[in-house]
Amino acid sequence: MKRLDRALEAALYYASALLMLALTGVILYAVVARYFFNAAPIWSEEVPRVLFLWVTYLAVAVAVRRGQSLRVTFLLEKLPPLGRLWLELFMHLSIFVMLGFLFWHNIPVIELNRGSRMLATQWPDAVRYWPLSAGCLLIGLYQLRLVLRSWRGYTEKRA
Repeated sequence: MKRLDRALEAALYYASALLMLALTGVILYAVVARYFFNAAPIWSEEVPRVLFLWVTYLAVAVAVRRGQSLRVTFLLEKLPPLGRLWLELFMHLSIFVMLGFLFWHNIPVIELNRGSRMLATQWPDAVRYWPLSAGCLLIGLYQLRLVLRSWRGYTEKRA
């Protein structure tokens, strides 16, 4: 299971890096074509937008997996172990509620846009909304791991 977890993290990490390089390359190509050759590609707005969405949600999932998401620990460090556990569990629950809300309300948007196409690329319009759902699932998976880590930290301090 640990190997599968590390493989998923590595795949997300390298996919994010490749998407970031692709995003940079596409934008550079579009700028050069527009300002030096006066011939901007018609897809120069759609493709970077889709790449940006995918790289954002995949990279956020990697950050959550590594425990590198933004967190203010000033109050947590001052609490006793049980108080800290309860506050951390409340924070995790809040994140699960937010992720569930985003995922639940994104599904109809994907369904609504499945039949239409982007003008320049002819990709389904829904491709712009898939990263949010994929990101919510990945972040939720890794958030569950953080809940388990919080619980282990509490039980280790008690022992």
